[in-house]
Parts: sequence; structure tokens; C-alpha cells
Amino acid sequence: MLMYSLVDRLWRNARAAAGITRKITTHWLRHFFASAGLARGVPVTDMAEWLGHRDPKVTLQTYAHVMPDAPDRLRSVMDAVFNLETELSLPLEFEAIVEAA
Repeated sequence: MLMYSLVDRLWRNARAAAGITRKITTHWLRHFFASAGLARGVPVTDMAEWLGHRDPKVTLQTYAHVMPDAPDRLRSVMDAVFNLETELSLPLEFEAIVEAA
């Protein structure tokens, strides 16, 4: 794991080399990364792991505001599945439960 001071120094050097004068911190980059990923549908559990949050609730509470279209995305996915526009691949455990029922 990289030390924050090293990452910060590398980022400041890269910013200067690229001619970026706006003060964009590594913490800002972290929020940008999480916000962009979650807004495009990356699962909260995956993002929580990448951010080092022990509990995905922390990630959800922090970034829920960037996911306002989540219900619409889910509706779109379910419409595509039920209209046979996309193939649904279920885990083997789920298929076994359905067959046993």
C-alpha cells in the first residue's frame, strides 16, 4: 500500500508536469473516482472495497446523492430481461434453488 505522502508528491509532480494549475487534491480524485463509478452503475459493494471502507453502508451514505437514477437503471435492466432483449445469467446456486422449488 502506498503512503499518502508519496502519492500526494507523485500527484503534485504529475499535475505540474501536465500544466494543471487548479488545485486538485488526491482526496478530490478519490471522490471523483467513487462518484463517477457509482453514477455509472458500479456496485456499491465493489466501490466500498476499492475505497477501503469496511462497511458498504459508509460508501452508500457518502455517495447516495450520485445515484439518483438507480431505480430507473434497475427498471431498464428488468425490462430488458423480461422482454428477452438481454440474456440473464444466474449463479448456479440460484438455478439449483429454482429447480428444487
